[in-house]
Amino acid sequence: MKASRVPALLTVLFEDLRQHLVLVLLFLMVIGSAMAVIYVSHSHRLLTIERDDLLSQRDEIDIEWRHLQIEQNTLTEHNRVERIAQQRLNMVRAEAEQEVLVPWQ
Repeated sequence: MKASRVPALLTVLFEDLRQHLVLVLLFLMVIGSAMAVIYVSHSHRLLTIERDDLLSQRDEIDIEWRHLQIEQNTLTEHNRVERIAQQRLNMVRAEAEQEVLVPWQ
């Protein structure tokens, strides 16, 4: 058999890769860098969306807190408590002569 004058394809490819190793490494580094940029950009978008959701929740909670404060102030107004005590419990304000002071010991 005659030896083939055409070298095997894999042999040629590996020889070229060995000769241009710096270019291959640079190519792999560029691809790795591009993948890192994609990953960081995606992570940043997810974090931005989560931050916006948390800010919306904070605003809703703040609004609810204000409404609860207004409701609490309304329910604890002195004249309202006094009116409920008079109407529902039949309570009356004590006169000065009915008051009894207990001495502090």
